Order: sequence, then structure tokens, then C-alpha cells
Amino acid sequence: MKIIIIGGKGSAVVIAEQIYDTQQKAGGVEFLGFAFDDKAYYPEINGFPVLGGTHEIFSKYEHFSDVKFIFAMYRPDLIKERIALRDSYGIPPERWAVFVHHSAYVARSASLGYGCVVLANTVINPNVRAGAFNTFQSSVLIGHDVRMGHSNFFTGHCAIGSNNVIGDGCFFGLNTSLNNYIEIGSYVFCGMGSNVIKSIPDGVMVYGNPAHPVERRIKPL
Repeated sequence: MKIIIIGGKGSAVVIAEQIYDTQQKAGGVEFLGFAFDDKAYYPEINGFPVLGGTHEIFSKYEHFSDVKFIFAMYRPDLIKERIALRDSYGIPPERWAVFVHHSAYVARSASLGYGCVVLANTVINPNVRAGAFNTFQSSVLIGHDVRMGHSNFFTGHCAIGSNNVIGDGCFFGLNTSLNNYIEIGSYVFCGMGSNVIKSIPDGVMVYGNPAHPVERRIKPL
């Protein structure tokens, strides 16, 4: 499988380097480069080529069936807008890659939808059901029997308890932890270090230990 990342900053570069790491150490995948619109970053980012703009990249590689794509332009303050941008590219589901770093563990009985990314040392336990476009950064733990929707973003060292239900478009900051048997709605934001012990409804921002609702502007990444 050959992969092009749509994006060129932040997590896009992190994912690129980890794809390349697996390419070198385990094989089975090849990183081709980035699709990015900011000409200031051309002709390459971190030694990898920029292959074109984000809206032109699929048409350029449409007829290469072994080339797949990863979307890596999520921002916690613009989750809905970035999901709409991703969908505007018109890339068919089967052309979105599922990438699992060679050091990660995904249980045999777990399932990942198209467009998911699982980075180094992450553990996804038995009977997890994850929809499309979920991103699990390094050293995330997903407990057994968790159900989640689409387009959720788990930053490094999140610990998600077992038997939880998570909606769509949620963002979990560094070191967020979730108790077992709780429900997280859609478009929930959990700030860094949040210890979530109770269910959270749609569209709520929480921080703290224990996590509690707050109203503040999300800092752009």
C-alpha cells in the first residue's frame, strides 16, 4: 500500500514519519508524500515531497489503485469544518487508508473503519468497534468493548476505559482518561489531563480532575 497524506503540519508530519518508520522496519507500506495547499512548504516537508494541492491530489492519483490517502488536517477548534473539508474532496471510502504502526496492538476481534490511523505503542483491545477516520496517536489505550463513531481524535497517552460509547467528532487531549461504562456524546472536547468519570452529552467541553464542564475558547493547534 502506498499512502499520501492530506496535510503538511503538526500531526500530518507525525503520521508521515511513523509510516516511514514502519516502511523501513516492517514493510508493507510506502509513504509517497503530502498533499498541501500552502506554497511556502513546497517542494518538500521533512524531506518528503509535496505532491500537489489538496483538491487536485485524488484526480492526479485516481487511477493508481494501490495509492491511498490519509486526512491529517484536523483541528480541535474546527472539527466540523475540517470534516466537511475532508468530505468535499470526494475520495471514495475504499481509497482511504487504514494505517497501523508496526509497534501497535490491535486485537483480532477489534474493527477499524476506513481512514483510521493507529500510531506507535497504541493498544486497541478486544471487541472494540471504531468507525471511520478515527486517529489514535502514540501510546493510546482503548479498553475492551468500546464502541465509537467517526472522526474522533485521541492524542498521546489517552486511557479509555472499557465498555464505553463514544459519538462522532470528539477530541481527547493529552493524558485524558475515561472511566468504564460511560457515554460520551458527539463533538465533545476533553482538555489535557481530564479525568472523566461521568457521561458527557453532545457538544460539551470538559477539563479537570474530576472533569467538569467549562466554557472557554479552544486554543488552535
